[in-house]
Amino acid sequence: MVADSDHHKPPVEDTKFHLNIKTPSSKSHIPIEIDKNDTVLKLKEKIHDIDQNNVPLNKVMLHSTGTELHDNQLLRDCEFSEKNEIEVSFKPPVSTAPTVVSGGGGASKKLKLMVLPKSGTKKVPVEMNASDNVGELRKELQKLNQMLQFHLPQDGYFFIYKQNVMDDDKSFRWHHVSQGDTIEIFNGSVTGGS
Repeated sequence: MVADSDHHKPPVEDTKFHLNIKTPSSKSHIPIEIDKNDTVLKLKEKIHDIDQNNVPLNKVMLHSTGTELHDNQLLRDCEFSEKNEIEVSFKPPVSTAPTVVSGGGGASKKLKLMVLPKSGTKKVPVEMNASDNVGELRKELQKLNQMLQFHLPQDGYFFIYKQNVMDDDKSFRWHHVSQGDTIEIFNGSVTGGS
């Protein structure tokens, strides 16, 4: 009697194992059975077939225990967590990366500014384009005035940035306004051509 007959698993089974795949599109892990002698590339192909993400294989990245797995690695040489989890992520397309920004030109990032009313102590966050004229801020504040009951002076007002009066017809960039800066509201109007 042969002792081995008790576990009558074919030897091939030993090289098969299960991985739990986490893709950006799936809410839960996808179990995949694969051979330890397969390469990481083969695993990518399997994931690609299951996930149907339409991302080219060369843009797919696999990570296990925080380490990126490379296409030519054999799976048996890779380190896996106890749960055999694999994270799938995608490399961003190189050519379009700078122009993903919202807005027409795509080159300018929105400035996050704080506006401080003369009477108030609470600053209000506003997003503007650097290329916008300061007059656009006036329109933006009118909207906030209606939505948030944000108090604006009734008799007119003007903007002060770093102790200088801002010109409504000039852009924020012209005034050297940068990310996170505070613009103050003053009552009244600017007269004269100074």
